[in-house]
Order: sequence, then C-alpha cells, then structure tokens
Amino acid sequence: MEKGLFIVFEGGEKVGKTTQLRHAKQYLEEKRCLVVLTHEPGGGDPNIRKILLDKRGTISPEEELDYFCIDRALHVDNVINPALEEGAIILSDRFEPSTIAYQGYGRGIDIKLIKEKSAKARRGVWPHLIILLDADPEIALSREEATSRFDAESLDFHQRVRHGFLAQMKEDSARWRIVDATQSINTVWQEIKKHIDALLTERENTLS
Repeated sequence: MEKGLFIVFEGGEKVGKTTQLRHAKQYLEEKRCLVVLTHEPGGGDPNIRKILLDKRGTISPEEELDYFCIDRALHVDNVINPALEEGAIILSDRFEPSTIAYQGYGRGIDIKLIKEKSAKARRGVWPHLIILLDADPEIALSREEATSRFDAESLDFHQRVRHGFLAQMKEDSARWRIVDATQSINTVWQEIKKHIDALLTERENTLS
C-alpha cells in the first residue's frame, strides 16, 4: 500500500481551486501532516505551463494533449511518486480528469486516445480523492477577466468541459466528491474539509 495520499482538486475556470487548496494545505499542516502542493500543467515542467496557458500562443488540440502528457509523466516521476513514498499528502490542482474534460469534451479529441496516452504518463498513479468544484461557467467566468488561453475560450467550450467533469464523476462516484463552488468560500471549505477528514479516517482505519 502507498504510504501517502493523493488528493486532486478539479473544476472549470475561476471556480476557486487555488483558494481552497491553500485552505487544505494549512489545515493539513496544522494536523502535522507532510503536505506537497502541486499543479498541472507545470508540475513536471514549468515551461510547459507557460506554453499551454499563453493567451498569445497557437497550439493544436493534439499538441496540447502531447504537452499535457509529457508534463504529467515528469510530474508523476519527479513529484507525485516520491511524495507518496515519503508518506506525504499531495494536493494537486488538476490531473488526468482535466485532460479528459478539456481536450476530450472541450476540444473533441477521442477520449479513448486521451486515456491511453495519459495512462502511460501517469504510471498507474490515480488519486485517492477527487474534489470537483462545480459552477455554471456563465457564473464563474463573469467573476474575472480571462488570464489564460483556456479562460478565453467560448462559453459553449466551458459548458462542454463542465459536462465532461460531471460525466466522469458519475463513472467513478466512489472516488469523486462534488461541491457547489458558487457558495461562500467558507461554506465551500467546510464541505471540502468533511471529505478530506473522511479520507483520513478511512486511511487510519485501514492501517490500524
């Protein structure tokens, strides 16, 4: 059994993942847990993040997918697996579900192909818990102006992405937890905290 835990925060643009990840990190560190905070893209290679998010860049959907998978392989090898071995709790802003939602449902790339390429990149690693911060893109995207290539996509694109996340959640409801991201920051955090506490209790019971 892996020593550590891998928790992934998923969701569309501007749903508040960054804020909630900070809350989770602080909470777990107060419980004296070893915490590794990371993200995709860029967890494996920060230069790939710059390429993928640059609003001025032009990349084909297929190139996007390849970049994400190259970054994921480096991320797993150099960050996630070593942290799991060390017994850390990894908090990641995005993982494979985002690739399926954005490049699959959003861009229209064959989902079977995405899963095959990503499976090679992630080396059998999969989150113990996936927290989906869900919000209607029409509400979430009205909060701030676009700061990346993905923010700047059409509303229809972001609706397809949301549908992609919800579809994945239905396929693996045991591992996914959905939280209404339109609630207050504290209400969202309290719901997330409950899910994290449940995972920690489950792990303690398994090890005892």
